[in-house]
Amino acid sequence: MMPKSNRIRPSQALRIACCLLFLLLCAPLQAQSPAQGASSTSAKQQPASKKEPPIELLPGAGVLIGDVVKGENVRKVLMDTLTKAQIGFKQGRDMLFCDSAIQYLARNLVNAYGRVYLIDEDSTTVTADTLLYDGNTRIARLRGNVILRDKEKTVTTNRLDYNLATKIAHYSGGGTVQDDSSRLTSRVGYYNTVTKVANFRGNVHYQSPDTELTSDTLTYNARTKIVYFNARTRIKTPNGDIVTDKGEYNTVLGKSNFKGRTRIDTHEYTISGDVLDYDRVMERGFAKGNVEFYHKKDNFIILGDFTRYDGVLETSQVYGNAVLISPQKNSTDTLFLSADTLISYKETALADSLPPIKKLTAYRNVRIYRSDFQSKCDSLGYLLNDSTFFFYYDPIIWSKNAQLTAKDISIRMKNGQIDSMSLQEKAFVISQDTLLNFNQTKGKNIDAKFAKGELKKVFVSGNGESIYHILENDTLFMGLNYVKCSDMIISFNDSAQLQDILFIKQPEGSFIPPHEIKTENKFLTDFNWRVSEKPAKGVVLGIHAANQYRSGDLKGALMIVDDFFKVFIKDDRLIFYRSNAKETDLTAEVLVHVYPKNKNDLPIEKRKAGYEDMSFRFPREQLQNGIAKYDLTLPAFNTARVVVGQYDAKRKPLWQKTYVFK
Repeated sequence: MMPKSNRIRPSQALRIACCLLFLLLCAPLQAQSPAQGASSTSAKQQPASKKEPPIELLPGAGVLIGDVVKGENVRKVLMDTLTKAQIGFKQGRDMLFCDSAIQYLARNLVNAYGRVYLIDEDSTTVTADTLLYDGNTRIARLRGNVILRDKEKTVTTNRLDYNLATKIAHYSGGGTVQDDSSRLTSRVGYYNTVTKVANFRGNVHYQSPDTELTSDTLTYNARTKIVYFNARTRIKTPNGDIVTDKGEYNTVLGKSNFKGRTRIDTHEYTISGDVLDYDRVMERGFAKGNVEFYHKKDNFIILGDFTRYDGVLETSQVYGNAVLISPQKNSTDTLFLSADTLISYKETALADSLPPIKKLTAYRNVRIYRSDFQSKCDSLGYLLNDSTFFFYYDPIIWSKNAQLTAKDISIRMKNGQIDSMSLQEKAFVISQDTLLNFNQTKGKNIDAKFAKGELKKVFVSGNGESIYHILENDTLFMGLNYVKCSDMIISFNDSAQLQDILFIKQPEGSFIPPHEIKTENKFLTDFNWRVSEKPAKGVVLGIHAANQYRSGDLKGALMIVDDFFKVFIKDDRLIFYRSNAKETDLTAEVLVHVYPKNKNDLPIEKRKAGYEDMSFRFPREQLQNGIAKYDLTLPAFNTARVVVGQYDAKRKPLWQKTYVFK
């Protein structure tokens, strides 16, 4: 036998023959020295599993050396320094090339080093610095500058385990998956080279020309281009942003189906719901459960159980517990409108120079609440351009101490307040004076004028009748006047007391002193004081009144701080909330310190402080309709306590409060 330290250096022409001769000579020898028995084929050294064929050394190997590693006979294969040709191995239809290798024949293992190149039967290739391949399990453990390529994707990492039997590649120390148009990075990844389905966990970030996605857990199908996720996920597209907890998203078609609490935020609107389907290209969406639709351009919110939205036509339909919340132009007041169904849309103006007409229609059980007037009817139309209302089917309106009814009613707003009102057919106006007497006017049609929300003048045309009580100094009742006149104009003072009557045609009337007034003299025919039906704000909001924050995000959330702002905790999120907020309220930096139960869960540089600093400033875009709401995702570690507060200009805490987790 040749000493171990000597090497066989055949000429290039005889290299293959010498390798075969070496194998034949060594086969029958006993393992008497490290070189002896290097390729023993005794039964004891056969591969443990007979299900997989042995790993074969391809003809043309460079230099073969028998050796013993930890008591096990091995075959070392080194590159021929003259030819520089790589060493090749084969198992079935899978191929492996490298610069040098150690082959464990008994266990059917190969350790490969230098320019490792693995090709499986499906033409998936993997390159790396080193490789440990188990021929029985067919698992390849590749380390250092690993690149896996197939027809769909390229996976780059430093540590990759690839199962050639299942065709699943796995990395756990961070990796990147790329194709022609997208790039995804994560801490942990599983990629099936057959199904082209990949699963990712930990700091997942997906980037394509028109989509950016961040999450902690997701599944991606490279063939269908569909992303599936089960954790808080944020998606950014040219048309808007999406935040969701669970669902799927087609990155090519822009279609999505979200089954967890989801919010879509575009330049035109924000829509959120517990279940949401959305087509980014067509700008069409359907939301279900605790729906909140905010139209930024026209500054109104619609709440409900279901909604459909068409961004191209700018049409939205809301069903079930539908409520419109609309801050009024040039006013600090807010309009609340509820109905069984709300539909908003736009119509082309009569002239090209005019802007489109924006309308909202409400059907069935319509209720309105504003601090200066309330209303109920069966159906309603609302022109957003000029704040004009049209009430149909038994409409009734209460404006402070006045009640107005007719077959149809329209209201025109000016500077955020009622300017005029038109009552068509069977018009009836009732107002109470300081002594709670009912002054009444009725006619075929009535036009009413208001000033600062107060009823000032009533214009009656056709079949006019009026009963009004004469007071002196708003306290002394002098008597009752009954007037019947086809057309008349009635003026009122700030106390709803009759100030003047102008009769357009010859009137018929009578004065009745207090002691002669009978019950039938006090009321006109069809008098009906319906103040008990006046809707309160809570009635209009309905089920939404219980949730003063007007957001499904806070359903089931636990309030942990109630101070300058409220702080809620829900799942893995901290939610900061403030109502009636102004931009000046949100200039101070919010203090947020999150302490782990185990300091070792923090990065080394933060362990001395002992907490994760998540302090922030409220983004301006998070202030909508006087509501400031912002959420943070808690770190992945187990949280012991959270400290929240505010900093002053010198970054010293103005106040802070601590919540301890159980």
